[in-house]
Amino acid sequence: MFGMLTGGLPRITADGVDLDALEAEMAAGTATREALAAATDRLVAELVGAQTDAGLELITDGQVRWRDLADAVVAAVSAADADSPDASPADLLTAAWRSTAVLTDRPVAQAVPGPYSLGRRAAGGSAAARRSRTLRLAQALGGALSALAEAGCPVVVVEEPDAVRIGTNAGERRLFAETQVRLLERVPDLHAMLAISGGSAADAGAETIFAAPYHSHLFDLIAGPDDWVLVRAAPSDRGIVCGALRAGPIAVGGQAPVLVWAANYAASTGARGLRRVGLANATLLRNLTRDEALVAIRELGRAASFAAMAPEDAISAGLDPRTFGNRPSPQPPRRARRRTSGPSG
Repeated sequence: MFGMLTGGLPRITADGVDLDALEAEMAAGTATREALAAATDRLVAELVGAQTDAGLELITDGQVRWRDLADAVVAAVSAADADSPDASPADLLTAAWRSTAVLTDRPVAQAVPGPYSLGRRAAGGSAAARRSRTLRLAQALGGALSALAEAGCPVVVVEEPDAVRIGTNAGERRLFAETQVRLLERVPDLHAMLAISGGSAADAGAETIFAAPYHSHLFDLIAGPDDWVLVRAAPSDRGIVCGALRAGPIAVGGQAPVLVWAANYAASTGARGLRRVGLANATLLRNLTRDEALVAIRELGRAASFAAMAPEDAISAGLDPRTFGNRPSPQPPRRARRRTSGPSG
């Protein structure tokens, strides 16, 4: 049982330096590259410390090194295709992971934008051209995953938000599955986690989402509650990370009972057990204030700590005892249950 963050965090340091503004100043010639690098390193160290202090077990850099990770990786892929001396995606992501990993003795995950979603972002061209482009991206990013594995990265998080747009389209289902298989084909032993956020991918079907040999899957269960269907259908040897924490000015805390329930429900599917379950934020944190994001990190760590305890210990530590009350077994939404197919996870 562990807690982790998904997506980006606010790019503002404790002393108020806004990295977006500093990048604009550097482009205008009023700030130096060295000043930006120093502020970025300082912010990453602050965020690693905040996650550690909150008790999160899997650490990230909050994707604060870039305004948009996907754009940075696409630029690196283009540079590599043109034999440019600029960093390749493997160099870019491996350097980022190494810089974060030296800051903590806890496992550090590296986020990687997924090729299916990147392929959809590029406008224009025929369906055949898009398929070719997407598979080329999968090949290039597969090389980055291989480099991360060789560097010692324990977990990569492949972000595929556009999986929620696959639906029942047979062509999209095939492309997604083929893309993920190609992405992972060179790294069978690397712990790769597929992260789907912003809605539900349940309409794509379990056979699509679980086609590639991912070790774990992160689902946004707030924006996509129907994804409980996928949790139930997931192979029992795969981990499930429940994206269930709401964050922002209204969500000020007190979410531990819901998160503990989500963790235990995921653990009950397919006799998975808490050992293969984690908790994460559902709300993306990048556009929140720094203080709002820090509240979310602390609440997530608190909930993960409770979820790892025996019920009586969690209640003694302050968890609402009604979390474990005698209630009917939780069920996915009625509409989603009617779509369930395939193995029951």
